[in-house]
Amino acid sequence: MEQAVRDRLTQLLKEKKRDPENAEEWFDFGNELFNEDEIEEAEAAFRIALELQPDHGATWRDLGVTLFIQNRNEEAEEAFRKATEKTPEDPDTWYNLGCLLNGTERNEEAEVMFRKASELNPEDPDVWCNLGVTMIALDRIDEAEVALKKAVEIKPTHLVGWLNLVALLQSEGREEEAERAHETALEFLPGFNDFIMNLSEFVDETKSKE
Repeated sequence: MEQAVRDRLTQLLKEKKRDPENAEEWFDFGNELFNEDEIEEAEAAFRIALELQPDHGATWRDLGVTLFIQNRNEEAEEAFRKATEKTPEDPDTWYNLGCLLNGTERNEEAEVMFRKASELNPEDPDVWCNLGVTMIALDRIDEAEVALKKAVEIKPTHLVGWLNLVALLQSEGREEEAERAHETALEFLPGFNDFIMNLSEFVDETKSKE
């Protein structure tokens, strides 16, 4: 980290009448910067927080997110794994690590992380949806269907869950079930068809540019 960045952020923190020797202040400041899309500054704030409190799992987790967004996957994975060591009871850490592993096509490992997250927070629809997507990638269709149905059961307005469930049923030639799922999705998401049309147009445009 450049000293100039550290000095500037320290000055900003002081101007907010907050203690630059307090790790929690840096952690909170990091999240404020992240929410303002100041990703590199957020990373710096989290790193300072960890200098002051290296065992704070949530800071390792949020540092991992900032690194993941910057496509620094190896560093992000290291941060997420540190977080699982420090706060193994935090489902978001396992979920984030699962997303990273899934995004880098390490799906067997991603499954382990999503299942751990689902054990810790079984009511999180995003965990079930991503587990379902991972199961599709592993060609374990029955398990994928169970996970995706769980996602939309927990949150009937879960757009990505419905999209993947309908697509899965269609890919398996189960047209009647796919149509029923489609109709149910429309009950909760009136704009579902519009989204599918826009998505299809976007995919077509992308292909035409290749």
